[in-house]
Amino acid sequence: MLEKLDEVRENIFRYLEARIELFTLETRGKVEEGVVRAVHGIILGFLATITLIFLLSLLAAFLNEVLESRYLGFLIVAAFFLILTIVWIVAKDSFLGMIREAAYKSLKASKEKKAEEKSEAVQELMNQTRDSLNQPGPYAARE
Repeated sequence: MLEKLDEVRENIFRYLEARIELFTLETRGKVEEGVVRAVHGIILGFLATITLIFLLSLLAAFLNEVLESRYLGFLIVAAFFLILTIVWIVAKDSFLGMIREAAYKSLKASKEKKAEEKSEAVQELMNQTRDSLNQPGPYAARE
């Protein structure tokens, strides 16, 4: 009986060591992935911003040509962004709510996936422990 308890104890320690190692590897992988995604996002955002600036300048210059004015195109583009800014400020609560809801859904899905993986790992450990308890030990009485 003591041999089986030692096997169970050893299985539990091996499981805990494996979980700690897995947690370390997962954390390292997530940090690396986060850094890579952040750098990619920053570069992409920078390039998109520069492109948008040039396209809006082109639009303002085009409007200047069409309206035969030197500044009216730039005024129209600036007014559009002023209106957009005011809408963003006024509807701040609804925008924040939408962002929170999207973040909550993402976190909830991630937690559910982790809980499912943890449940599967615990079930596997229980099966291994049950199997080792059902096997006769090396000191079992022989008939």
